[in-house]
Amino acid sequence: MAGLLDFTKYDKDDRGVAVGPELAAELRRLANLFLVSSITLVLFLTRAFAEVFRVTFIPRPAYVVWGVVMLTGWAMTYVYGVFVTFKARRWGWFALCVIPFTCVPAAAAYAWIRRQEIERTVLGEDRTPAGRQKRGGRKTRR
Repeated sequence: MAGLLDFTKYDKDDRGVAVGPELAAELRRLANLFLVSSITLVLFLTRAFAEVFRVTFIPRPAYVVWGVVMLTGWAMTYVYGVFVTFKARRWGWFALCVIPFTCVPAAAAYAWIRRQEIERTVLGEDRTPAGRQKRGGRKTRR
């Protein structure tokens, strides 16, 4: 049983990487944008799936609530995506977030890609652990 929860001990040991307040604010904005846009994207894709396959067991009031939540998520993603990309001065992503049809997938993609860029910058390019094999791979046996 203790082996299943071994991953929790690493949270206490790792202090993380210290970043400046400006970068920390951008990371918070990216996390919020990704959360809102990804939930909205999942709702849209699920709705499309339900419409294409003519799902009939969902009651009509649930469809109405589902639609209201989707439109609210779309509006939040639109406004916040425009704000985040404008603040970061990423004009290509800003243009995609301004277009109502592409704002949700563009916001999710921007938040994911920008977080990876920041991670590479802060942690360094090569974060993969070294392999256990020596130079020569499996060709040599000992």
